[in-house]
Amino acid sequence: MLVIVLSILFGLAILVWGADKFVDGAVSLSAGLGISELLCGILIVGLATSAPELFVSAGSALESKPLLGIANALGSNIANIGLVLGLAIMLSPKLLEVPKTLSNTALMVVAMVVAFFVLYDLRLAVIDGILLLSVLALSLALSVRFARADEMGELRSSLPDYSRPVSLYKAIFVLFLGLGMLLAGAKMLVWGAVDLARVLGVSETIIGLTIVAVGTSLPELAASLIGVFKRKSDIAIGNIIGSNVFNSLAVLAMPALLAPTDISKEVFFRDVCYMLGVGLMLLLVVLVKREKGYFSRTSGAVMLVSFISYQVIVYLSI
Repeated sequence: MLVIVLSILFGLAILVWGADKFVDGAVSLSAGLGISELLCGILIVGLATSAPELFVSAGSALESKPLLGIANALGSNIANIGLVLGLAIMLSPKLLEVPKTLSNTALMVVAMVVAFFVLYDLRLAVIDGILLLSVLALSLALSVRFARADEMGELRSSLPDYSRPVSLYKAIFVLFLGLGMLLAGAKMLVWGAVDLARVLGVSETIIGLTIVAVGTSLPELAASLIGVFKRKSDIAIGNIIGSNVFNSLAVLAMPALLAPTDISKEVFFRDVCYMLGVGLMLLLVVLVKREKGYFSRTSGAVMLVSFISYQVIVYLSI
């Protein structure tokens, strides 16, 4: 039992550390190659913070445990909004500005709606994976189109100073080091989570929705809190929105392509519907608070309550 718990803890630690190194290498590489600030900030950082979920999902699918990857994607989306954003708002509400436009928040909800309809037939097939990745490509293109020139400057300035001249070889080395750590961490986490589920008599789906989902949301939590305290609201909000788009489309695509499987009605009505509901809640909050300019602690409290309520619902269903 101790070995299993240590495996989960070490796996989570390596995942978070690997994601950090991946950000270092990816942003440095983008600077060395002259990729635009917009692509550097939105695409690379968004992908990097979703990398733990992506690798856990792919790793679990390759281990013939696709339900763990599906649960991880759904649970991470709920954790990103309920826990990460809710906690950030509660800690410093007036430092976290509401997005001036609804486009990117609406894009996140659209991604969740696509995931909802893909899973509606209780089957995740290869064709669903192809559809999810196609929608992801379209979403990224639209996200770039929605971004404005002034937002690019703010997003770039909120990143660590990787824009200074760097060695291209060093950037590539750090990038692949981060990827290797992510793979190792994902492997340890999947192994530990599956074994823990067996020991406790809990299904892999429940473990994925709770322990693994929260653990792989730690990079989003760190990035968002840093963004808030540095008064970079776009990083905090954009990180969550971008991560949820990747989770809904790229992370769910992994089990679809690598290990097509069925899901239960319970997972659909409890987890998929709850995920979509939380996304719609965020869209409503942004719509209501847009004129005021910043979130209130009440908004953060509602989000945290939604996350805690979900955890209670999941554990009551065990």
